[in-house]
Amino acid sequence: MPTRPRSVPARAALVLLGAGCYWLAFAPVDCALAGWLALVPVLLAVRGESPGRAFLYGALFGFASPWLITWWLAQAVAHYFGWGMPLAVLAMSAAYLIAVSLPFGLFAAGASVLLRRDGPSASFAIAALWAACELLRARAIGQPWALLGYTQHANVGLLQIASVTGIYGVSFLVALGAAAVARAALVLRHGFWRAAGTLVLPGLVVAAVWVDGAATLPRRSDVPDESFPVVAVQTNAAPSFRWNRGYAERTLLAHVRATEAAPPFERHGLVVWPENALALYLENEPLVAAQLRTLAARQGADLLVGGPRHEGGHVFNSATLLTAGGRDGGHYDKQHLVAFAEAPPLGAPEADEADESPRAFTAGDSAGVLRGVVPLGVSICHEVIYPELIAGEAAAGAELLVNISNDGWLDGGYAIASRQHMAMATLRAIETRRYLVRAATTGVSGVVDPFGRVIDTLDPGTAGVVTAAVAGRRGRTPYVSMGDAFAVVCALVAVAALARGRLPGVAGVPAPAPQPS
Repeated sequence: MPTRPRSVPARAALVLLGAGCYWLAFAPVDCALAGWLALVPVLLAVRGESPGRAFLYGALFGFASPWLITWWLAQAVAHYFGWGMPLAVLAMSAAYLIAVSLPFGLFAAGASVLLRRDGPSASFAIAALWAACELLRARAIGQPWALLGYTQHANVGLLQIASVTGIYGVSFLVALGAAAVARAALVLRHGFWRAAGTLVLPGLVVAAVWVDGAATLPRRSDVPDESFPVVAVQTNAAPSFRWNRGYAERTLLAHVRATEAAPPFERHGLVVWPENALALYLENEPLVAAQLRTLAARQGADLLVGGPRHEGGHVFNSATLLTAGGRDGGHYDKQHLVAFAEAPPLGAPEADEADESPRAFTAGDSAGVLRGVVPLGVSICHEVIYPELIAGEAAAGAELLVNISNDGWLDGGYAIASRQHMAMATLRAIETRRYLVRAATTGVSGVVDPFGRVIDTLDPGTAGVVTAAVAGRRGRTPYVSMGDAFAVVCALVAVAALARGRLPGVAGVPAPAPQPS
């Protein structure tokens, strides 16, 4: 592979190679090593380019990568909105250009400046720039799906840094490794030992974090004495884009039967049904509500169910808690609605009566902490990929994380979206040091321990229940206390490094030749 391609096609090919590595790092391939290599071809491609041209290469990377990773989303859009595939492809292309191409382009433009510098500090500055651009993408643009750090979801030792830095610290380390490899490739022509020297400090940092994280892991068998049982129900019910009474009753019966077939509880526990398990309004169905309370009492467990809720002219995508003692445990209304699919551009219209098959919802405005067997931090569907939302629930007193989801409509049965979704959800357990229980209609349902280790799961496309012993956990991790402070510091470091790198004659950037007077 040439380290400094001169032609536009050669540089573009390197960028697409990087996008291919990014894709390989996520489900269905799930090759973590490819995550460490994804940025290497991109950095080689932008070396020696102007920031403007580098931005275009980065934008190409940011356009190709999400198409490869989330190609399944186009068919979901076409199916949900009743569009033809060409229109869905056009809409998703526009979304990728805005949500991903922009921050990737900014990264590449900045990297082209930082690559002019000598010394190991360049690799750290590039990693900081990457973390800053991910923060921009996640917080300002609101699209954090498939951040680079998630490629390492199975490398549990490395992931423990997330309890301090959030997912951005993991992304920083992966980007640091890639930047070091790219710089080694660029200086290889000057000798093997010089190239090897560029890897030493970044390699030591990554290794130290990895080893330290692995050393903090307790034994899997260490279950606290105050543990209690949880059951996540997965019925594999096919999603319906138009609800009716028959569909609602079939779905309800499937969840009741799966719950009754679960092992009996020896102590007060929790049963979790997924998003849209109820395709009806519980407040308008007193008989159904009474039957569910009886079910909870008979099982000796609190019951958390997902379904719509109507109040004050507004419809909410909600989770409702029914306690084993017959008490109403309250509800949580989804805050991060899916743009266009759940949240129309002009907002959901008020409705005096509840729509039998709602397609427009009002966003909730309060943290999802419900008082059950322990305080539950509830998130609905893709809300679990927003670390600041889940950290806020832990700060508000949640002792157990619960995510309910309906992934069935996402990938049309390919089981790719659901695997990617579950992989990202595991980071929330580490960031907050809480157990995470996830119930999804078609999978992946599972339970994750506070160190990101999967205790048990149900594969996509299967029906059954996941049972495990969990415990409520208190206290605040540094990430819960400080939030995205690490990523903000990375942004400040990147800005300072770029400002220094742009100064003539500083940090390896040659000063311009003097102009004749």
